[in-house]
This record gives sequence, structure tokens and C-alpha cells, in this order.
Amino acid sequence: MLFIASLISWNHIHPVLVHFSTALVPASLVSDALGKYLGRNSLTVAASWMMLYGAIATPFTVVAGWLWAAGIPAAAAEHLPGLVLHKWLGLSLAIIFGVMATWRSKTSLGAGMPGLPYLILGAFVMAALMFQGFLGGQMTIG
Repeated sequence: MLFIASLISWNHIHPVLVHFSTALVPASLVSDALGKYLGRNSLTVAASWMMLYGAIATPFTVVAGWLWAAGIPAAAAEHLPGLVLHKWLGLSLAIIFGVMATWRSKTSLGAGMPGLPYLILGAFVMAALMFQGFLGGQMTIG
């Protein structure tokens, strides 16, 4: 593990990977909502794939973030009060995205349209994802 950490700069990898989650998951949820209420099956099919890809990409983002955080000296980490919350929220979101991708794929096999409970959960997940991005930006940009 130490050998890998010496080859890769996680503080460059994590911010790149973050964009997959922050783009694919909201785009999936918006496409699902529009597809459901406009009756456009093409949007809901695309949404299902986007959620799957977001759920696949997010664990890589989490691992890169945790490895980056592991390299932050303890004295510097004390000045990042949102770091612990950011780490655990990121891990939680990765799990939730996996659950949502599984739920969505089962829906796709049936009627193809997401139900209202899925869309409501999606709204809460998007809010958590936005807060997660806020925490990350606050730590890196200020």
C-alpha cells in the first residue's frame, strides 16, 4: 500500500474522480424525474445507466479521498474540521448510490419508470451530495 501511495498523488486523483459522482448521480435523478413526468422512456433508460455508472465510480472516489486524507499530517488535519464528516458522508453516499443503482435496475426490468419514493430519496441524496461538495470545497479552496 505504501508503494502505491508513493507512486500516485491522491490529492490530484480524488478531485478528478469526484466529478463522476457529482455529474452522473444528479443527471440520473433529473432525467428520471423528467422521464417519469413527461412520459419519456428514453430519459429513464439513460437515467438508469447514469446511476449505475455513478455507483461504480463513487467507491474509487472514496478510496482516493481516504488515501489522500491518510497522507495529511495530524497537525494539519486538526485545521480541517469538516474532514471527518466529509470522509464518512462520502462512504455513506457510496453505499447509498449502490443501493439506489440496485433499486433502479430492478425498476428498469419492470415498468421502467421510477416510483415517487425513489425520486424523494433521490432529492435527499442530491442534497447530501451538494453538502458533501461544499465540505470538500471548503477544505481545499477555503
